[in-house]
Amino acid sequence: MELGFFSPEISGQNVEEVFAKARALGFTQVQYDFETSHGEEMPAGFGPGELERVAQAARDNGVSIAAVNGTFNMVDSDPIRLEAYIRRFTAIAQACASFGCKIVTLCTGSKSPEGMWRYSPATAEEPVFQQLLETTRRILPVAESYGLTLGVETEASNVVFTARRTRRYLDEIASPYLKVIMDCANLFPAGTARRENVAATISEAFSLLGGDIVLAHGKDVAEGDAVRFASPGMGIVDYDLYFDLLKKIGYSGPLILHGVHDPADFAPSIAIMRQKLLAAGL
Repeated sequence: MELGFFSPEISGQNVEEVFAKARALGFTQVQYDFETSHGEEMPAGFGPGELERVAQAARDNGVSIAAVNGTFNMVDSDPIRLEAYIRRFTAIAQACASFGCKIVTLCTGSKSPEGMWRYSPATAEEPVFQQLLETTRRILPVAESYGLTLGVETEASNVVFTARRTRRYLDEIASPYLKVIMDCANLFPAGTARRENVAATISEAFSLLGGDIVLAHGKDVAEGDAVRFASPGMGIVDYDLYFDLLKKIGYSGPLILHGVHDPADFAPSIAIMRQKLLAAGL
């Protein structure tokens, strides 16, 4: 299994420097965010040569673009802003297709006024779930027209905050163009990140979603009552179990390391992941 990185987590003066640093660390895959080259995750459009510059930097450093971020708040309470980002999704899809990439990531969103990655009890309400379905059905034809897969994560602060809720989302949309990004660190809402819960939680997620996994994340979560993410291999996620389950479903894509906010953690996290992948026969 090849290792990949999340582009905003490697700092650089430009996209060429970011990819060069990634190559030096041994990465061969990337989940790309246009914040890296454009300064904005969801641009309204791209300047002449901008997409080719990103693609060339990747090629020059032997990195494949496995996924592109198309994340916006799909249940945004501001209808004008939501409409703007639905329109912008087409530009992201076009960019993704130009890279030869087949996966665009989503954020199922939150009703928190603090942002789409923040928790709010209102996010769990049924009308919000229905709003998510409506937004998905509006962007799905764009993905279909470019032959792209929409990748969604179970995320404790978002509309699909459990594996069961993610399963419902997939079943109600019922499209081969909507799949799952498996991120085990996201499976633990506040108060549940305990070692004794890990095996059952990860196993249940694979039981419900294993057949729909299109991309795997390597992120971690610290034990405790609050949701505190950790660099891969430095929290409570059972990577031996995780990799064994990925192997059993025949997953052949990359592992995108995510949540490395301290550059000093890259080397030890990569070493841990390589060791565990080798032990798992991946």
